[in-house]
Amino acid sequence: MPTAIRLWRVEDEQLSPIPQQKLDLEERIENWMCQDITLVSNDLIVMGQQVPTAYGGFIDLLAIDPVGNLVILELKRDKTPRDIVAQVLDYASWVEKLTHDDILATANAFLKPKTLEQAFRDKFGAELPDVLNERHRMYVVASSLDSATERIVKYLSESHNVDINVATFSYFKTPQGEILGRSLLLDDEQVQVRAEATSKRQPPRTWEELRSFAEQRGVADLYDKALDALRPFFDGSNRTRSNVAFNGIMGEEKSRTALLGIYPEASSKEAGLAIHIYVVRFSEYFASSEKDVRNVIGEPNGKADTWDPKSTFFFDDNRLNNLVALLQKAKKKPVPNH
Repeated sequence: MPTAIRLWRVEDEQLSPIPQQKLDLEERIENWMCQDITLVSNDLIVMGQQVPTAYGGFIDLLAIDPVGNLVILELKRDKTPRDIVAQVLDYASWVEKLTHDDILATANAFLKPKTLEQAFRDKFGAELPDVLNERHRMYVVASSLDSATERIVKYLSESHNVDINVATFSYFKTPQGEILGRSLLLDDEQVQVRAEATSKRQPPRTWEELRSFAEQRGVADLYDKALDALRPFFDGSNRTRSNVAFNGIMGEEKSRTALLGIYPEASSKEAGLAIHIYVVRFSEYFASSEKDVRNVIGEPNGKADTWDPKSTFFFDDNRLNNLVALLQKAKKKPVPNH
């Protein structure tokens, strides 16, 4: 069974249990997940709600993960164990056939005025993969879990490698307000690793490959300097097919968020080193005003053929020095060792 959640109130060193209550209105959970999908996972973008299928049903929530796989989230509501599992598998059989264009159409209609490409860059700091929907995952979402649903889901996952999990929510009401807790039936990391292990997508470029682009573009020295100078100020970095993204851990959920990306292939000796900066979250992370950040880095000077000219800056040595000086003065938490 998923981990049971119990809560106690501490008053004058005395413990008073907070009784769990039944959450009858599971549509509230659907709306909460739509507003903040970190209730289930930190690495998802909701791209559709009540998505109609070709078979007459409606998927409660449809999401996409960092490698472009689709994720179905379906509320159990008052369905029997057999019905909810059959329904989510039926939806998966429809999702499996969705094309790249189908996914863009669904997501763009839901996310507007943003596009899926923009939302993907904002969330993951990378470009939307060329290949989408290579695999898919499923979540059954419930306010409680019966033994039959647990047996079926474990059987599908552990015996047949079906990427399915159950998220259960515990609801508490106190004089100070409502409290929501969540637990997962299976280890979510194992589910994701299994999906990624069978992926046929091209892997991220190596450090050597990315640097070779910088050499070809005549910015190798500036690229090396940027990596060495910027790396200590962030909580980590990752490589994609086109960039090196620097991340920060932000928010109450401690989500890893892209703050800056270096694009060696988009750079040139004449224009400089192409760096994409998410100015709003960058400013928040380093406790600096947007005005101060823009005063240092200037205005975006991305060209029309770059993927986001409004946030792309081309750095020369002087501009990079100014950016590093800003970070050195920033009121940021102590930087962990990397």
